[in-house]
Amino acid sequence: MKILNSPLISVIVPCFNSGRTIKRTILSIKKQTWAKKEIILVNDGSTDGLTINTLKELGKEKIVKLINQENNGLASARNKGVNKSSGIFLFFLDADDWIEPQTLEMMYLHLMKNKKYGYVFPDIVLEGKRKGLIEKEFNLFEQFFLNQLPYCIFISKENFTKYGIYDENMKLGYEDWDLNIRLGTNKIFGKRLPLPLFHYDV
Repeated sequence: MKILNSPLISVIVPCFNSGRTIKRTILSIKKQTWAKKEIILVNDGSTDGLTINTLKELGKEKIVKLINQENNGLASARNKGVNKSSGIFLFFLDADDWIEPQTLEMMYLHLMKNKKYGYVFPDIVLEGKRKGLIEKEFNLFEQFFLNQLPYCIFISKENFTKYGIYDENMKLGYEDWDLNIRLGTNKIFGKRLPLPLFHYDV
């Protein structure tokens, strides 16, 4: 899709020993209908040969900016990706998941139509050991007790850096739950895009 003065979208992809799946993830981003995009691929200290060689190969592609760091966890890798990004908007995608070709375009348009919201998120298609579809509206009260949202939110870089940023001390998970609560308590609320665009590898 061609939109006049369309903004650059940075897709942040952390990777740790995900050599089996990372090509599928990157390909799903390259296939996006949204033209102005960059992939910030953060190698979080991968140790297996397949992953290291695959990342070197992917890093040669013009659309990919490969960042290497010592293993410091998912939160750190995502933050590093944001710091190295150039986009006005951010989208987060892990190295074993993938998205439908129209995802970035639909997310951007949905956020523009719902400007009182701070970010948007899609429905989740479960893949692998579990199958199904997760459809959930944003509810901040429920969010305090159970994480309602996928990690793959579409948000402006301004809102993320001002009110968000992942807590790098959370190395055992729940970093996205924590982020969503902090955004909500700063009145940055999420808006569901009721389309099954995000494939989550369980």
